[in-house]
Amino acid sequence: MYLKNYVKYLSKYPYKKKFKRKVLLILTRIAGIIRRSLNFSNERAIYIFLQLLRSASLTNNDSKLLTEFRIYPKYPKRIFPIESNIKKLSIIIQGPILNKEFVQESINWYKSCGVNQIIISTNNEVDDFKNAKTIICDKSNIIGLGNENNHITTTINALNHIEDERLVLKTRSDQRIYNELAISAIPFIHDSYNSNLTKDGKRIGVISNNSMLLKINNISDHLYIGNAIQLKRMFSLPFRDRKETFNNISLDKSYFEKREDGTWLLISTKDTCRFTEFFGEQLLFNSFRKNCLKENLSENSILSPSEYIEGLKRYLNVIKNCIYVIDPEELDLYWIKSNIYTLPSFYHNKFQNDNPIPCMRLTRLNWLSLLSDVDYEDKIIKYADSLEKNTSLF
Repeated sequence: MYLKNYVKYLSKYPYKKKFKRKVLLILTRIAGIIRRSLNFSNERAIYIFLQLLRSASLTNNDSKLLTEFRIYPKYPKRIFPIESNIKKLSIIIQGPILNKEFVQESINWYKSCGVNQIIISTNNEVDDFKNAKTIICDKSNIIGLGNENNHITTTINALNHIEDERLVLKTRSDQRIYNELAISAIPFIHDSYNSNLTKDGKRIGVISNNSMLLKINNISDHLYIGNAIQLKRMFSLPFRDRKETFNNISLDKSYFEKREDGTWLLISTKDTCRFTEFFGEQLLFNSFRKNCLKENLSENSILSPSEYIEGLKRYLNVIKNCIYVIDPEELDLYWIKSNIYTLPSFYHNKFQNDNPIPCMRLTRLNWLSLLSDVDYEDKIIKYADSLEKNTSLF
């Protein structure tokens, strides 16, 4: 109170304004020093906690896990020389702008790594980003089961600004790839994966997450790598109407759960694995099977129980021949989202090696096993066939 009255007193005298500015400047600097010291102590406390957690995993004889953590710079700096092939790469950053500074720094980072074409596509009203083309799309008036209609709109509008033959890395606004060597290597990685089934002769790149191999078309839509023409075909599909979709579903309502954000979740059981287009990522991958392959290998949106096993076999064949999988850890992929249950590492536990079949998620290792181990696909099919109709999957 005394300080406030003192500053008010100084404001009455013009000849003391200079002194007043000095006082305010000093107070601002003191406040800044205090704030920085608090930030440092908070971060330091977190580091110490994580280090203790890591040590406890090593020394605790009852623990079946080893713990590790990573710390990324908020403003990354490039270390290695720019690879000339990177000029062939375009990056789409799509989705709601939850943190504009984070998105801008991601743009700056990709630009410093040699990426010349970066496009931001969103439904949010935002000022144009620097070093990138900003596209603002109207939100879809048609309400889907999730955010798939806005996802389609923002992505296809960005793709329409990219030449067909260019390679595209399609990411989200809450993601950043920190590994600059991985960014530089993307054109080489993509060129090494060919397919006899796709129209452009190339596989589409995806990242592993908590997708289950038993759930048909459950390929993550968090990140795609593909030629622009391939992705344009994939995202060229009509909007989905929630009411029409539910009218075509005859299933116990207990299988469905409405989230707080208004989107719908389908509880994972063997019976619900028959739904090949319920989630947005399933809808998109089925579109890939329909529009990007030489032959239409898409599935009906709902299979009968007797059709499920044959549909699963067809799906595994597409995985083997038409995609390649990259683990998020290989890219140093960072998410600003508050939860991590979309990552395979979230499901690591001490029992995962005791009964590994139920944990068959679409990791890079499992994808490579599907490619090289002739018995691996048969293991998946036999396990799926052994499950009861209402068996819960995780």
